[in-house]
Amino acid sequence: MKNIFNYTIASITRYGYKNLTITFIFGVLVWLLSSVLMITNSLNNEYKSISKEFPDILVSKSYGGRSYLIEGNLTNEFLKIAGIKSAKGRVWGQYYFERNRVYLSIFGIKSFEEQYQKEIEKIAEVFNESKNPPFMITSKSILKVLEGDLKLYKSVPFFTPENSMIKVNVGGVYKFNHSLENNDVILLDEDVAREILGIKKPYFSDITIDVSNPSEVDFIAKKIAISNSNLKVITKDSMLKQYQLLFDYKSGLFLMLFVICFVTFATVLYDKASGLRSEEKREIGILKALGWEISHIINYKLMESLILSVFAFVVGVSLAIFFVYILQAPFLKQIFVGYSELKFPFELVFNLNFKIIALLFFVTVPLYVAVCIIPAWKIAVSDAGEILR
Repeated sequence: MKNIFNYTIASITRYGYKNLTITFIFGVLVWLLSSVLMITNSLNNEYKSISKEFPDILVSKSYGGRSYLIEGNLTNEFLKIAGIKSAKGRVWGQYYFERNRVYLSIFGIKSFEEQYQKEIEKIAEVFNESKNPPFMITSKSILKVLEGDLKLYKSVPFFTPENSMIKVNVGGVYKFNHSLENNDVILLDEDVAREILGIKKPYFSDITIDVSNPSEVDFIAKKIAISNSNLKVITKDSMLKQYQLLFDYKSGLFLMLFVICFVTFATVLYDKASGLRSEEKREIGILKALGWEISHIINYKLMESLILSVFAFVVGVSLAIFFVYILQAPFLKQIFVGYSELKFPFELVFNLNFKIIALLFFVTVPLYVAVCIIPAWKIAVSDAGEILR
């Protein structure tokens, strides 16, 4: 067996250019597929993790294709519906920072009030509303983006719809468990957030509803929607389905790249499966003449194909990990999040799904090994004299 292994290594070196080409094509295919799967898996896990704290039902006001502020007194109306545990109005919105050319989310919070997310609720417990001038709590990554304003004004200037300026100091730094939230949310006192976003009392951006019995969520959502045709009612399951459809669509854009790589790879496989080259046939004939058995030749081809395919697979997956989680998947990530400069960049969190890697391995490596062994076996069972002639 040792002699067969040594001969296999020598054979790989002897046909260096051919083997290098096959390894490169194989590696590119594995790299592309692994990168797509890793990006999708990372984003999916982030959204699934965040969605655990989504409200059961989200109610907003929408008609004529436009969104409007929702009346605060509707919370009391919703609480009269049997099965609803809580109904809270939220003050939030997107704010555009002209200097930085980026949109960030502003959330208004009140001390000691229940929040839609536990991490925000902990911040609200120690939130000092009486501080003057007002202050904000945000992440280090957002402070880095707003660094220019902080150096120039010693605070962050916000402009209201009436074009008046509100200077907000930095009162603290948070770190959520989710990368998407760390790079998007600014927490402000609710009254300050209302002033910046132009949301007058008693209106809210939307209303979050929690239901006592999860099995009644759809029924209660339909009941609310029927009661007022101007209300847009979305359940947690609906939100998750929308995210999943978005990922499925975005992943489909990679199909063209995948097909190009796969066709190239399939061409190589077809070339190998259709028969060995004359020099490879002659090599097998000489080995048989020297006393090699069919099993020896099969073992030789098995080792050769395994070394090439496993090496290409490991290199492809390793490069994909480096590309996605270290370099943050430049270009490819933009297909999911868009190329707009108005979106704040986020970090792809390392989350390696070994089931996906294993599936990719068994889809590619055994296929390549099979198309290498079968032609060699067909030649090996022939007479050595016929092969050499």
